[in-house]
Amino acid sequence: MHRTAQLAFLVGAVSLLVALNARADDYKGASKAEQQSDKERILQLEETNARQQREMDEIRDELHKIRLDNDDQWLTEQRADEIRGLVSDVLADADTRSNLMQNGLTAGWSEHFFLSSTDGRFKLQVSGQQQFRYVWNYHEAPDKYKAGFENTRTKLTLRGHMFSQDLNYLVRGRFGRSGGGLVLEDAWLRYHINSDWNVRFGQFKLPFNREELVSSERQLAVERSIVNESMNIGRSQGVELNYADDVFRASFAFSDAGEDNLGGFNLIGNTSTNSPALTEDTEFAITSRLEFLLAGSWSQFNDFTSRTDEEFGMLFGIGGHIQRDESNGALSIRRNEERWVAWTADLSVEWGGANAFVSFSHHYLDDPSIGQANIYGVVGQAGAYFSPKFEMFTRFEYGAFETTAAQFSELYVITFGGNYYIDGHDIKLTADIGFGISQVENAWDSDLAGWRTDPEGAEPQVVIRGQFQLLF
Repeated sequence: MHRTAQLAFLVGAVSLLVALNARADDYKGASKAEQQSDKERILQLEETNARQQREMDEIRDELHKIRLDNDDQWLTEQRADEIRGLVSDVLADADTRSNLMQNGLTAGWSEHFFLSSTDGRFKLQVSGQQQFRYVWNYHEAPDKYKAGFENTRTKLTLRGHMFSQDLNYLVRGRFGRSGGGLVLEDAWLRYHINSDWNVRFGQFKLPFNREELVSSERQLAVERSIVNESMNIGRSQGVELNYADDVFRASFAFSDAGEDNLGGFNLIGNTSTNSPALTEDTEFAITSRLEFLLAGSWSQFNDFTSRTDEEFGMLFGIGGHIQRDESNGALSIRRNEERWVAWTADLSVEWGGANAFVSFSHHYLDDPSIGQANIYGVVGQAGAYFSPKFEMFTRFEYGAFETTAAQFSELYVITFGGNYYIDGHDIKLTADIGFGISQVENAWDSDLAGWRTDPEGAEPQVVIRGQFQLLF
């Protein structure tokens, strides 16, 4: 019953009772004759009084229920007011956290943690990477078996833009695998001249081979190939001019020098990262890479995998590097200047749920300590999804190292493995096993990749690796 209707019913009932009581008083004052004539009416009144008493009891019960209902309604309204106040406090606190009015900043999470000015002119994004790895190695030597855990990569990255979105920056630090010391890995500024052209300056990876340029976060196997570890030219300090449109990209870098790890020997001896301007004694070092997008989109080639929902894509790339170092003696002649020329070509193909990649690299070195050297490397890998989260892959590697001073055996290595993408690359598990089909000599061994130097005539080396990756 509606509250207003209930009150109207009660008022009417009380008025009726008062009128009936007054009528009973008048009847008591009447004559005996009148009383006698109204005997039947008295009986009716007694019945009416009894019925009215019952109705009064029912009215009292109804009043009690109405009071209880009103109390419950009051409590409900009070509770609603309290909840509204709590929600208001929470929203005010969230607004305070996300909008620091005194500084005009916003903060939050959008793939990464960020701070940004309300006008969008300044932004800082914080991200990180951790790769925790187990490596087991067997080769035929006095210490046949080695195994252990390591934090292979632990990195923190700050990136964003300042003054406008045309001026980007990135600073990345890496904690060392041995000792955990923090080392500056990348530090650069990039200015976008227009939608096609930009210039970058600072410390960065030189634009040479695709396997090295694809981030360690987005590789297919646990680690890059040992051919790559020996033949990539790494990072340097310099200036890079970039062009990009819908189907073509080009990069040209002028730097201190390439990071020389040729054959794992550091033949030229460059120290091109985290070094003062006058440390390097390089006449010039120029690196360039050209890429042609034959099908698909640029973004799908940020990694080596191809999800089941991706379109068909094909990318062809070539890279080149030329460098000449000055001689270190006052009486040295031009012949003693170290010269380094390298080139590479690669093809990447992706189609929904499968991928393939092949590359060829060649380095020529003219150095007084070893004479002339030619280094060749081939890498081929492919992968396919067997469920939306599980992918299997294989990789083949070939390497040849020839010098006028020494000769090395050719390298043949094959690897099999799989990825389980818990949440894409952000959280994934990777495991693989590698077999040295030929002897792995010291021109190709890689501690980072888990491969050791085989003794002469040794049985094939075996490497088992497992890795958990977290990105935030």
